[in-house]
Amino acid sequence: MTTDTWEKFSGRMRELRHLESIAGLLGWDEQTVMPPKAAPGRAAATGTLASIEHERLTSPEYGDLIEGLLQQDLGTERRAMVELAQRARDKAVKLPPELVREMAELASSSQSAWVQARTADDFSIFEPLLQRTLDLKARQAEHLGYKNEPYDAHLDLFERGATAEQLQPMFDAVTAGITPTLDAVLGRDDGTRILPGGPYDASAIMAYCSDLLARMGYDMQAGRLDLSAHPFTSGVGPQDARVTTRVRSDDPKEAILATLHEMGHGLYHLGQREDWVETTIGASVSLGVDESQSRLWENHVGRSLAFWEGEFPKAAAALKPLAAATPQSVFRAVNRVRRSLIRVEADEVTYPLHVAVRFEIERGISNGQLKAADLPAAWNESYERILGIRPPSDADGVLQDVHWSIGYLGYFPTYLIGSVYSAALFDAYTVQAGGPDLVRDQFRAGEFAPLLAWLRSNIHQVGSLKLPAQIIADATGRASDGSIDTGPFVSYIQSKYRDLYDL
Repeated sequence: MTTDTWEKFSGRMRELRHLESIAGLLGWDEQTVMPPKAAPGRAAATGTLASIEHERLTSPEYGDLIEGLLQQDLGTERRAMVELAQRARDKAVKLPPELVREMAELASSSQSAWVQARTADDFSIFEPLLQRTLDLKARQAEHLGYKNEPYDAHLDLFERGATAEQLQPMFDAVTAGITPTLDAVLGRDDGTRILPGGPYDASAIMAYCSDLLARMGYDMQAGRLDLSAHPFTSGVGPQDARVTTRVRSDDPKEAILATLHEMGHGLYHLGQREDWVETTIGASVSLGVDESQSRLWENHVGRSLAFWEGEFPKAAAALKPLAAATPQSVFRAVNRVRRSLIRVEADEVTYPLHVAVRFEIERGISNGQLKAADLPAAWNESYERILGIRPPSDADGVLQDVHWSIGYLGYFPTYLIGSVYSAALFDAYTVQAGGPDLVRDQFRAGEFAPLLAWLRSNIHQVGSLKLPAQIIADATGRASDGSIDTGPFVSYIQSKYRDLYDL
């Protein structure tokens, strides 16, 4: 291998990462501050950018560089970089350029239509664009190819190697494991596990959440907090990871928990090794591992009693109505279990069922059983059957998530993968930190640097050097056979809520 060959390949890696950064910035702007009338122009610009990235990714010169390097003795890191470049290029080569442009343009236009439809509670505004999106995703799956069913092609874009056949047992095991706890807990809910009703000042909530981010270890010089219709994180580039939340004047816990959730994503992006950030291995390895970080900070930290014992004085001072509560009552409120409509507001016990609804519907979409026009009814039926509650409106039903508007079919299962991984990771951290009592002491004292350092070492700075299951196995000390072990998550739910509800 000549130095010139590697430098050419490295230059192309950097260029592609820069194009991804530009796309990330455009996406962040579109969901936060872009004026509504800019949508058509933004869609065209997004399509052009996607075409340029596809052209650079599929160029014969880049392919020759990859093929040549794969024949060389590269060492572990460089070989991983080249192999991931090959994976991305192989997928891109299978997609016609016109399909790539059309998907990018439609994602931008469709997202604006989704916001309008959700605001107006009118699915008809979104339906035509959603059907076009589903048609394009079906074409994409056929071009990419799949193992057993079209949905596998979509899953593999977010969770490398995942298939519906592999994930179904995970959903089945989690559902079977938590259902007895859910049934018992619902029978104990007396409706008192709520926060003082406010109203809470929206600007005060945002200011508190921004302060919380900084105190938890999020570098506000490398990120920012904004409002959006649906909370999200945009990893724009090196030292630039932006998070959003949404605010309700009657209940601050949604904003607080969403902020912690998105912070987990942001910390992961900001924690990558500096010498890898412009390479193919300098990014999150999969959405499942990425979600493990957000679910860990949201649930294992933000829903813990120790966290609120330490945090309550600051929260009560910033959010005046909260002063009527106590650390214990806030802890009970953020862990209240109930049948609810909105996934991002759901408790830990019912959350997997929200994801199960989407997994079921997405398989139906991908297998051609459901069209866009069928989705409101299918959604409502699934919620009633699986969660025991029927959405009164499409805004609180099929229109609640942004994912389909931007073509993210296959993303939803990673939320459950992340929840399962987060429990195993937190168990491992607790053991290595010296036990649960010491971890609780850390949280009460507002000391989150030890947890962040552990995640930096075991997850963030591993990047994409290894497969997702191997990264989790190495971090937890558990043997990996490629399957997803649901045991730690189910045990965590059963133990926590047995004690919390005096079962």
